[in-house]
Amino acid sequence: MGNSVPDWEYLPELCLLTILEKIDEPISRVQFGVVSKYWHSLFNTFLDIKRRSSTNLVPMLMIPSKKSATKRKIYSIQAKSKIAEIEFPKPYTWRYCGSCYGWLATVDENFNITLSNPFENLSIHLPQFDSMAYDSGHYTYKILKVVLSDDPLLHPNNFVVVVIYSVYGRLAFYRPCQENWIYMDVDEDQSLFLDILFYKGLVYAIGHYNNLVWFDVNGVEDDESSKSPKLNTLVPTILRLENHSFRVYLVKSSMGNLYSIHKHLDFEEVGERSVHWTKKFTVFKLILDDENSKLLEKKEVESIDGDIVFVGDNRTLAVSALDFPEGQPNSIYFTDDFIDRDTYEILGPRDIGIFHLKDGSLEKYYQFKSSHKDLSPYIWISPSKEYN
Repeated sequence: MGNSVPDWEYLPELCLLTILEKIDEPISRVQFGVVSKYWHSLFNTFLDIKRRSSTNLVPMLMIPSKKSATKRKIYSIQAKSKIAEIEFPKPYTWRYCGSCYGWLATVDENFNITLSNPFENLSIHLPQFDSMAYDSGHYTYKILKVVLSDDPLLHPNNFVVVVIYSVYGRLAFYRPCQENWIYMDVDEDQSLFLDILFYKGLVYAIGHYNNLVWFDVNGVEDDESSKSPKLNTLVPTILRLENHSFRVYLVKSSMGNLYSIHKHLDFEEVGERSVHWTKKFTVFKLILDDENSKLLEKKEVESIDGDIVFVGDNRTLAVSALDFPEGQPNSIYFTDDFIDRDTYEILGPRDIGIFHLKDGSLEKYYQFKSSHKDLSPYIWISPSKEYN
C-alpha cells in the first residue's frame, strides 16, 4: 500500500488562514496569494477578515463646513471623494485636540474636556482640568493633545486618557476609576512633550528636543490622594538647536516596532507675519530592551515596515500597505498641527500633504479650500466600520 502524499494546494481553509496569520512579512503574504487560485481566494478572504477586525483601519479626513457650524464632511482618501456628512448636537469647537478610535476631544473655556463620538452620538464628560491662567494664548491650545489607550465603547471601565497640556507640554492622565486627573510631576525643562503612545502596557511620551520618557499607570491607586507614577527617562532633554523638532510623533508599526517621526518646517514672511510649510520628515527606529524598558538603539531609517502613517492632532497611526493598497508604502500623510492662529488668519491650516520616505518628495492628497482658512484645522478620524 503506497504512502499518501498530502495535496498542499488544497489544505483546509482554517489551516491556511492560520498560516497566513503567522506570516509577518507583507511580501511573503503576497507570495502566498500567487501559489494557486485557491490560495489567492483565501488570501483575499484573509485580507477581508483583517480589515474588519483591525483597530488600525484607514482613517478619513474630517473637513469643516462653511455653511453650517454643526456639520462636518468625511472625506475618504481611498475613494478620493466625500462619503458622508455628520452633524454634531451643538456647534463644534474651533480646534479638536485629539482623535482616537472615532472619539474627538474638545476643551471649553472652563477647561472641561469632552470626548464625543459623532458616529454613535455619544459623549463622555471628563473631570474638569485645572485652570492654567498663567499660560498665554487661546484656551483650545492649552490642551495640546488627548490620546486614549482603548475605545471607551469596547472598554467602558478600563481605558486611560493621557493629556499633554500647557505651553510647557506637561502630562496628566485619567481613568474612569478616578475622580480627578493625576498630574505628572516633571521639571519644566524636562517636559515640552508633543506626542503620546501606549506601547506594550506602558505610556511613552516624546518632546520637542527628542526627550523620551515612559511611565506606568497600571499600579496607581484609585483614590484621589494617589501620587503620580515615576517618570522614567530614556532620552533626556538637551536644549540644542540640532535636537529640536517642531513636531515629533511616536508610532507602533503594523509589525509592532517603535518609531519616532520628526517634522521639519520651513518659514517665510507674508506681510508682517511668518508662515510655515512642511519641508520633510525624518524617521528613527527605536529599539528597546523589553525587560527593563531601556533604549538600546536609535537609528535613522527610510522604512516604517512598509506602513502608511497618519500624523496630526490625532492618535498617530500606522496602517499596513495591505490594508491600504491605494497608498504608497513608507509614506506619511499629515495635517496642519503647528497650532498658530496668527498664521491661520492669513492662509488657514493649509499645510497638508503626503511625504514619501523613499525619495523625499511631497504631494497633496486633498486640495485645501481657501474658504476654510477661518475654520478649524482638518483632522484624521477613524469612523465606525460601516463608514469604511
